[in-house]
Order: sequence, then C-alpha cells, then structure tokens
Amino acid sequence: MVELSGTYFVAAPRESVYAALQDANVLRRCIEGCDELTEMEPGVYDAQLRLGLGAIRGRYTGRARVRDAHPPDSFTLTVEGKGPGGHVRGEARLTLVDANGNTNISCQATGDVAGAIAAVGSRLTQAAAARLMERFFSTPADQFEAK
Repeated sequence: MVELSGTYFVAAPRESVYAALQDANVLRRCIEGCDELTEMEPGVYDAQLRLGLGAIRGRYTGRARVRDAHPPDSFTLTVEGKGPGGHVRGEARLTLVDANGNTNISCQATGDVAGAIAAVGSRLTQAAAARLMERFFSTPADQFEAK
C-alpha cells in the first residue's frame, strides 16, 4: 500500500483550478507519461500512459473516475490501470481552499500495486508515486486557468 499526502499552491483562482482539474486536455499535460486521456462521459476518463519503474517499463491503460464532487471545494479521483508490470488501483481526495484569490490544494492519496511492479519494493514504489504527484502539482499555473 502506497500512501501520499501533500499541499500545493497554485497561483490561480479556486474555481479555475477546479475546472482545470476536470478538463481532460489539462490533465493530460499534467500527468507525466500520459499519451492519451479521453473523457468517455462526464467525470470518467480512459488513459494510456508510458511509465517506468526500475527495469519495468511499458504502456499502461486505465480508467479514472471523479466521484463525491463538491465544486469548487473537493472531489475524489479513483484510478485503475494495468500494463506489462502488473496493475495499479488508487484513490486521491483533493480539497481546494481559497488563498487570497489563489488556491491551496490538499491531496490525500492511497494506492495498491500488484505484479512485477510490487516486486521492486515498497520504497521504490513510494518514491516513484511521490515523484509523479509532485510533478503533477508543479505544473505551471497557466495550465490551471479557465480553458
């Protein structure tokens, strides 16, 4: 089990950040290794990503769903994917708080991995997941402006 949490500052209004976090084009640019992200229906996305963890590299396919949404305050994102190294399931609760016209995003996430990915060890998996989350939220603020 991987557990992550963090708080991130975005220099954009909360409503714009929330809207961007629901936009497939913005999300595709924010997710490292994401080749395709298609909204299949409101709040449901199919994804294709190129990921690598140690010697395990490949193309992964998956689905992400937004649930328990309370615009523009919070939502939960569940993800499920599989590829040559096994499969991944995860959930992230994002809470957006106004910060004088900007936004603080608090993220609490958990995930499970199985297959060859799990065999590389929990420390490496935890570090890779933390790196992906950090890169996602370090995206320039202009990605989070209303599109």
